[in-house]
Amino acid sequence: MSLYLHFHWIYFCIAFGATLLISLLMNLQSANFYTLYVVIRKFSIIDLEFPVSALELATFIKGIFALPVKLSAKTLRALRGQLYLDFLFMPAAYGSIFILCMKVSMKMTSFGHWVFAVLAWLQLIAWVCDIIENIYLLNKIQPEPVVSKSAVHTAYELLEKCKWGIALTAIICSIAAIFYFWLMGLYSFQSLNYFLIVVAEIVIFLVLRKITAKNEKEKLEKFQQT
Repeated sequence: MSLYLHFHWIYFCIAFGATLLISLLMNLQSANFYTLYVVIRKFSIIDLEFPVSALELATFIKGIFALPVKLSAKTLRALRGQLYLDFLFMPAAYGSIFILCMKVSMKMTSFGHWVFAVLAWLQLIAWVCDIIENIYLLNKIQPEPVVSKSAVHTAYELLEKCKWGIALTAIICSIAAIFYFWLMGLYSFQSLNYFLIVVAEIVIFLVLRKITAKNEKEKLEKFQQT
């Protein structure tokens, strides 16, 4: 099998648009994330991905079950929903990164050509890490979560670093390379159409994010008043 695959930019636009849409839906779910951690407080999925210790992760989850019944049920439904929805987010997100790296690879020569192709295929490892992470967290969501052993928690931390490290390295390197091509004038005018599509997708996402953020703030204020 060849290390290099050719893609049209439209496929990146579709995958990127799907990534933003699912991300928006997941963000709506995260607005309902609450836990009893000394006091009732909000948390994000990042708090579960990068806990200070195995004990803190278990405490976060246990705190969800310690909430008032209605709030606890709402949080659990939202948390599980986001983790399951993440299984749809993964192919869109890692797929768009894969395509982006491949497109950059096709414009590179010699060593750079190979490096970006490898970065593209490494997204499969990040994807697998993400799947394992979600399964781990879904199994942790129970009234009395077991505190993981030190070796297990260390492996979980390594999994997170691997997932984020691979994805972010590919994104940063690809964007830097694309800006270099643009500054050097090494691009086709046809690609401008797809660039505008991506910009439009980002603008729509930011507008919708701002609207939902306003609604989230209003809900939080009402919650604090009750």
